[in-house]
Amino acid sequence: MMEKVISGNDAVALAVKLSRVKVTGIYPITPQTYIIESLSEMKDRGELETEIIRVESEHSAMAATFGAAAAGVRAYTATASQGLLYMHEMVWWVAGSRIPVVMTVGTRAVGPPWNIWNEHTDFMSERDSGWIMAFASTPQEAMDLTIMAFRITEDERVFLPMMIGIDGFILSHTKTRVYVPSQEEVDSYLPPRRQPYVLDPEDPIAMGNMFSPEDYMKLRESIHRAQIASKEVIVEAGREYMKRVVPIGSYSTLNESYKLEDADYAVVIMGAWSLDAMQAVDELRKEGLKVGVYRVRFVRPWTEEEVVKALSDKSVLVLDRSVSFGRGGQLYTEVKASLPDTDIKGVITGLGGVSIGKNEMKVIIRKFVEKPQGIEWFYPEEARKIELRSPRYIK
Repeated sequence: MMEKVISGNDAVALAVKLSRVKVTGIYPITPQTYIIESLSEMKDRGELETEIIRVESEHSAMAATFGAAAAGVRAYTATASQGLLYMHEMVWWVAGSRIPVVMTVGTRAVGPPWNIWNEHTDFMSERDSGWIMAFASTPQEAMDLTIMAFRITEDERVFLPMMIGIDGFILSHTKTRVYVPSQEEVDSYLPPRRQPYVLDPEDPIAMGNMFSPEDYMKLRESIHRAQIASKEVIVEAGREYMKRVVPIGSYSTLNESYKLEDADYAVVIMGAWSLDAMQAVDELRKEGLKVGVYRVRFVRPWTEEEVVKALSDKSVLVLDRSVSFGRGGQLYTEVKASLPDTDIKGVITGLGGVSIGKNEMKVIIRKFVEKPQGIEWFYPEEARKIELRSPRYIK
């Protein structure tokens, strides 16, 4: 293991290399483009065995990746925003075929109007597709989750694809310290490729053909049950990863708690701005406000048991960087469904790259504590109107 200062995109590209991926279908779209550029550069330098397939669209990128995976090799791709929407049909085909594939989504706002900055709507739009869905908060976690994804997806209890979200620009391009495992460490962690069936011209089979209604429904049930079974696999994979590969992080649970043990209030959040929330909590605790953070790392499978255990005795504030129009924040609706009798408020903010940092979060949390109410939208100018060094919670 060595220590490097690299971006989230760099970390993902190195994880793909270390996982010995054999085929990568690529099509560029900001902010994930540097992942596939980095893989192409490693290929040109002779450092990478991956066969890189350059295609004409994101739909084709997933189709090529899917085809390679169905033929029996470890396969990977990456996309963002409109690209993910364009490959939406193929996303469903991969999950419905029960074929392990790993994909990075560099999250970005969806047009119109045109916008290249960060939000989580593209990623969250795939919640019902059958993919396992994890979201990283740091470049280190982006690397770790990518490597773990190959082990999780290729487990015979799962055999489903997995996507890992990374915040566009905020995480994809920001450089931090990352512990990079050696090839030997990753080789000891990842078993040989496993999958439910392999397309072979010498032994032809049919796939994706017309199913009877009852067989179709049974396949859908199998995907649902595999998602539920993946919870145990994710925990096993995380613990083994900390033991064999990188002995840091908190991968023995699907999600992560921060200073929740004695908290009266909990902030539920997902992605890179979780670290801003943790800083805000540290400062608010100095003022006497008992607040903690619950960071969602896995959207699918949804671990209701962990959510209930962590949050059922607290007042809960959910911060969303995505919205289901006419309904509210998408993370909020997930948490509310698990805790119908708990005091929960959802706030939608940070869409389209709107900057929300530690100080803005302190304002949101204070407003929640003083006057809990229904779903609302928060803009940074509201924070600039309020004195941020209020002593109101000092005891």
